[in-house]
Amino acid sequence: MYIFDNGKYKQDLFKKIKTKKNIKLINDKVTSLDINKNYLKTKKNNVCYDQAIMCLGVQSSLYYDITKSRSIFKDYKEIAVTGFIKHSERIENPRQYFLKDGPLAILPFNKSNFSFVWSLNKYLYIKNKIEIKKLIEKKISYLIKNKKKLNITNIQTYPIYLNLQNKYYKKNILILGEGLHSVHPIAGQGFNLVLRDIKTLFEVFKKNLNLGFILKNSFAFQEFYSKRKPENTMLGLGIDLTNSFFKQNKMLDPIKEQFIKNLKKYKSVEKLSKIISDKGLFDNY
Repeated sequence: MYIFDNGKYKQDLFKKIKTKKNIKLINDKVTSLDINKNYLKTKKNNVCYDQAIMCLGVQSSLYYDITKSRSIFKDYKEIAVTGFIKHSERIENPRQYFLKDGPLAILPFNKSNFSFVWSLNKYLYIKNKIEIKKLIEKKISYLIKNKKKLNITNIQTYPIYLNLQNKYYKKNILILGEGLHSVHPIAGQGFNLVLRDIKTLFEVFKKNLNLGFILKNSFAFQEFYSKRKPENTMLGLGIDLTNSFFKQNKMLDPIKEQFIKNLKKYKSVEKLSKIISDKGLFDNY
């Protein structure tokens, strides 16, 4: 497992893009697109394309013409609170806590810094919004047994949804990133899904070009869709099931506790779970 500062990764990526002579950067707002004529409209001009890949976040209105079909959608009514914490404790490995207030993950990316993701009930967050920094410090100090003041920075929040698109593309335009699939942060797999999508798309393009196909007239997006949709859907629903299982429920908690205790008795199940945790369900990556 590798954990890194996403901000530094993006800075490095943009530096490399700027050095590429065959990449042209246009800083302008896209106002509309014409899928049938293969061009998108910006404030300044129209840009023609052979193929376009849209990475516009979760709620862009530009997706509408592509994703008119139904998607798998669920509003968790939760807010993800994220940030960085500088500390002096010995924390080397990721930790996941299933708290009464909501699941909280600690993700160390060097010896003295870790990021956190805390999924809070929307109403609980609104109630504590003004004092959220104090609430975070109190909760995490208790969990890591810290007695010194924590340095908490870069606190950000966003609503949590499950959104798995049934349609990935239309003609020569493809959706990529969070617009394609948004999952609960409990398993930390959202960004990993995007990386797998990018890897598969690269391989599909490379294969088509090596066969002499012009990408504009190839079936590259259909092949990408066939390769990625099953895993994206299965993993998204699996994460949703995991989140539902660990949510506190007075009636079901005793049954779940007993189930987990009995599960430990079966060594084969424990061995299988470790293999899946280490390598994943798919051996392509």
